[in-house]
Order: sequence, then structure tokens, then C-alpha cells
Amino acid sequence: MTNEQAEYLLKLPKKIVGKNGLLDKITIDQKFPFSERFELVSPNDDEFTFLMVINQSTKNSIRISFHHQENESKIGLLRVDYNSGHKNPENITDSLPEKFHPFVGKDFAKDEHHIHYHVEKYKSLAWAIPISQDSFGLKKFNDDNEFNNTFASVIQLFAKVVNIETEIAINKLLL
Repeated sequence: MTNEQAEYLLKLPKKIVGKNGLLDKITIDQKFPFSERFELVSPNDDEFTFLMVINQSTKNSIRISFHHQENESKIGLLRVDYNSGHKNPENITDSLPEKFHPFVGKDFAKDEHHIHYHVEKYKSLAWAIPISQDSFGLKKFNDDNEFNNTFASVIQLFAKVVNIETEIAINKLLL
């Protein structure tokens, strides 16, 4: 898949698939650990189906990965990781966008939040940049008493970035 095709798929408007069709609204109950999968389709281009996976680690209550991938081919398009380590590839090909060049071979520490993108000619979601260097709106993931609010905000922001039109409400975990 080319970088342009991945960008097209990210920009497609999508809706979450429910038992009775496409959903205009959904309410998610937050729980610990949180692990949910949502099938998505685009009303504008039904050739593709998508999958959004949200996982929270039981070992570290603030390690959360948000996946969005084209479902048939299982090619990852975008993932946001908070409190999770990662190492970028050491080599540059002609398909690697310039924004990744400063991060060749970068080894992200577990507390260094980062965002992964599809890059053609590389393993799925092999490339990441620090969230601090990206336009993704939530740069920090609070691990204090604001955890539930931040968790809900990250889910809603991610849905906006990947163009999910289904309105997502979150019943926050009561502590």
C-alpha cells in the first residue's frame, strides 16, 4: 500500500458497525483493563472495512495503544502509544517521508509517547514519531486523578483524527 493510499483511507469518513447497521452514536463503558474492537465502514467507499482496537495494559494502567487498520489486508494505518517502548528502523528508503528522517533508529523509552504511521515498503506501523512532534492533540497522558478524563479524550480525539463520524460517548470508570 502506498503512502497516498493510506492517507486516502485515513481521510475516508467512517461509522462504527453495530448489530443493526451503522451507528450514529455509541456509548462505551470504561473498565479496567480496557480492551475493545470496533468494526468500521465508510458510507462513501464500502470497498474497505476497518478495525479500531483500543487496549489498556494490566501491567501499567496508562499504557494504551489505539490501532486503526484497513481490515481486509490487516495493514496498520495509524497507532498512538502512551507509555510503550518502540524502536524505529535503521534504514531510509525513497518512500520514507521527510518527517521521519530525524527519528531513524530512534529507540523510544516506555515513557515517551509516540504515534505510528503507515510507510510503504516497511513492516506495518514500523515508523513512529514523538507525539510532541506531531499534530495529535493530546501530548501527555495523565496518570493522576484525571486519568479517566484523559482516557476518554484520547479515544474521542483518535476517532476524530481517523474520521469516525459515529458520535462516541464514554461512561467513565468510577474509582
